[in-house]
Amino acid sequence: MNRDWVADLAKQLAAPLKATGSRTAHHWQDCCTDADPSRELRIERDKMTSPPVEFRLWGQVAVHLDGERVLLGTEKEQCLLVALAMKSAPVQRDALPEWLWDDPPDGAASEIDRYMTRLRKRLIIAGAGDLLESKNRICRLNVMDTQVDVRRFEALVAKARTVVDGQATALLAEALELAEGVPLAGLRSRRIDAYRATLLERRLATQIRLAEIEIRLGRYRECIPGLFELFLEHPANAEVTRLMMSSLHFAGRTQNALDAFATHRKQVVENGGLEVDAELKKLQRLIMDNSESLRRPDHVVPLLPARETHRALVVVLRPDDADLTALETAISRSFRRDGVDVCVADDQLVCVVSADIPHTEVVNSWLDRLAAGVRVPVRVGVSVEDEDLATELAGSEYARRVLAAARGKNLVVVVSDELHESVVRRRGAPNELRSYRQVDEHPGGWVRVPGFSMPPRPIQVEERRGKPRSGDVFKGPIVYVQDHAQIGEQFNAAVINMGTRRHDER
Repeated sequence: MNRDWVADLAKQLAAPLKATGSRTAHHWQDCCTDADPSRELRIERDKMTSPPVEFRLWGQVAVHLDGERVLLGTEKEQCLLVALAMKSAPVQRDALPEWLWDDPPDGAASEIDRYMTRLRKRLIIAGAGDLLESKNRICRLNVMDTQVDVRRFEALVAKARTVVDGQATALLAEALELAEGVPLAGLRSRRIDAYRATLLERRLATQIRLAEIEIRLGRYRECIPGLFELFLEHPANAEVTRLMMSSLHFAGRTQNALDAFATHRKQVVENGGLEVDAELKKLQRLIMDNSESLRRPDHVVPLLPARETHRALVVVLRPDDADLTALETAISRSFRRDGVDVCVADDQLVCVVSADIPHTEVVNSWLDRLAAGVRVPVRVGVSVEDEDLATELAGSEYARRVLAAARGKNLVVVVSDELHESVVRRRGAPNELRSYRQVDEHPGGWVRVPGFSMPPRPIQVEERRGKPRSGDVFKGPIVYVQDHAQIGEQFNAAVINMGTRRHDER
């Protein structure tokens, strides 16, 4: 990448984007609703006698009462607050332990009671009132969507979909003002980490959407500093690269746009081992040719589909063990969340994951957690709204052979081409791209083994079924020598295999 261009853009980062309209609270007041009118009235009544309360999950988890921060106590209490505050819907009490612990202890129920009591007391003493409700194994934080930053963020983004571009930019900009810093800072658990990844993904999607509208409105120069920051953070992201190239080209900086493409290509091809997206190649050619179709930003049709899919996933799990009880237990621990339906179909389990759950969360953190809990070999097929395809992927011979080669691992995941394109290629970091291997036989897809940075080479059929060949037995250690060494010299080496390796151990 051209050094002068980097220095020039770095200076522009200090320049603020032009204001695009009012960003006051009334934008989200008319788009946050509640399905329970009596609850809405009760909350409004309580607000008349209590100072305003705001719950913040972006950055460090905090409660602000009349502008003053309230001390929340321990990390576990903060994790509990996150679980209750993230959505307006009630939370099943049985779902709370996974927010606090990766492996809930035997006395998790009583511990939850203790943390709930402490959190309630802190809020009451601070003057916020008794906001926690717990009965019939259902828990709820009785606040409005406008009082929780992540819920206000979602309401603003949803509202922006229903208005014209000029109004949408103001709503999206206001949403991004709420989403500053690392969400849930300082908190750790697998469930917390998954939700943090979801929030970061939604922020990136909103940043991309805002930039796309701004470019279409002709404000491409104002977009360059923000897009430059995004590009430095996500150089392998095709959507960020597309917008970066477009804004630079429209600003008359064609060479810089081509430099951005070259940087993206290096990340994807050299570091990720994949091909550059065909639509990005097309955009590069149009820029090089100074095509008439790229003369006016308002006439440019997005070259890539929207990030937000809003489609359900089908996850099919085929264990080698005919007894599905243990696998069902592992799924309940890994996929414990509303919006997941699990049923038994012959010798496999079929999970249908609702459309409001991000695909990246399912194919990454959820299946990684499952991999840590299964005790028998399991093949997993994942597709978008296609159970037959997911079943084919899970039952493929290729998946079986990869799992046979993955010594010490019990889970292999095969995602459809469509899912790999939308989740991995266009959203993933270079290390995520390398963790998949393309399946070059029916039914296709992409395979990964959780715990492996790269999937192992699948064992060939003749290696598994044929008789041992003369070269199939090795005696003595296999040694890898680092750097160069001559006879008589000392050198560093690593023993890869000690003793005899039999054919049936491969």
